[in-house]
Amino acid sequence: ILTHVGGGGFKSQMKKADKSGASVALILGEDEAAQNQVGLKFLREVRDQQTVSQGDLAAVLGEYLTR
Repeated sequence: ILTHVGGGGFKSQMKKADKSGASVALILGEDEAAQNQVGLKFLREVRDQQTVSQGDLAAVLGEYLTR
């Protein structure tokens, strides 16, 4: 698990996530936090970004990672 909190723009943060080899990046910005949601950006497959509630995050990630 690699975390990046602050520093640099969104684009540079996504580049760091991609370089890390991660399959998915979790996005928790001001808008997401205000709505109790998390964005999931899939880095290793062509798939639309997904937004899930913070309460459902563990289940959604578990399903994604075990398929």
